[in-house]
Amino acid sequence: MAMILRKSSKSFNIFRTQRCAAADRHACDLCPRFFPTEDGLKAHVRCCHLVRYEDLPSTSEVHKTLTDGQRREIKEVGCNDCGKTFRDTDALHQHQWDKPNHVKVSATQNPNKGTNQRKCSQCNFRLASAMDLEQHFVEKHPLVELIPGEHDCGEWEYVESLFWTAWVKPEIQLYGVHRIFKVYNPGWRRERFESYRKWLKQRMSDPSLVKEMTQELRLKHLISDNGNELRRYHGTTTKCQLGRPALGNNAEATPTRSLCKEDECSLCRIIQNGFMTKKCRTERYQRYGKGIYTSQCSSKASGYVRCSAPSFSSDGNNNLKVMMICKVLAGRPFATPGKYKDLQKPPPGFHSVQGIRGLDLNYDELVVYTDDAILPNYIIFYTSSD
Repeated sequence: MAMILRKSSKSFNIFRTQRCAAADRHACDLCPRFFPTEDGLKAHVRCCHLVRYEDLPSTSEVHKTLTDGQRREIKEVGCNDCGKTFRDTDALHQHQWDKPNHVKVSATQNPNKGTNQRKCSQCNFRLASAMDLEQHFVEKHPLVELIPGEHDCGEWEYVESLFWTAWVKPEIQLYGVHRIFKVYNPGWRRERFESYRKWLKQRMSDPSLVKEMTQELRLKHLISDNGNELRRYHGTTTKCQLGRPALGNNAEATPTRSLCKEDECSLCRIIQNGFMTKKCRTERYQRYGKGIYTSQCSSKASGYVRCSAPSFSSDGNNNLKVMMICKVLAGRPFATPGKYKDLQKPPPGFHSVQGIRGLDLNYDELVVYTDDAILPNYIIFYTSSD
């Protein structure tokens, strides 16, 4: 009987230890260990990391950004920088630390397996899980500024050059590009983009499409390779100071990086939630029904930019505009010079609609009807005559 009692006591101690681990109260931010008491954590930090617990960066209370239902919906995640997919968000955050040029979301490289809590690399906020941390990062730190001539391997110069080259409307003058930010897409949004790309590739094996595309071998190869990914420009409405320099004399101050809460600020809502076809309106100038419109002409997209938040450019002009540069998986586009205002999806056998120049259209348009087919990639601040 005594042996049975000792075994039960041992089982109880294991159960008690598991409960302490699940309490998520005293996890070390410097290594993957956790402790049942705060005194134990302080002693560990002092002895193992040679710092005082009080000298560590302060952390706030634990926050949640997702509901339990939203967490359950997330099956896999993808890396915003390279597109590689992972089974869980912790693996994604470790991957970001392994790649020197990737954005780091988590404050630590190795997640603490004794707790679900994770800490933000930018503000020390403590989140209830790695998935909550992803959404927090999108809402509070979604923009990474590119700096001309710095270690981004010429990314600023490359994006600026593309923007200038795509400005083709002679009646509108582009004065200058002032700031460029890379947008951070959360892991589940990037994974859905990659899953859609995979679906497009698989469609190239469909017998009916193989027969239809006998004269489109180059396009078929592009879709089989990368889903026919294109870079396109999207003009939208901005209601806040996101990414904008401070007003007044200090025009080059640190810009606002957090998303606003304004429902009518399309820029922030797209960065927060991604593009959503259900939010699209049908206007008289939309030739191809209710979809997400983009163009390879930055000057055309500029005509749809609406900015109600004033800010100054570096030369003092109070007309700084903002435009989105997007990744679009066009698949097989239905190219037409005509109008199809009642479209809700592409014609059978196609994955997008491409408006080509003709009597009613001076510059091209590309329309997708699937949310997962498009990602915000950069936002660019510029001044122009329109």
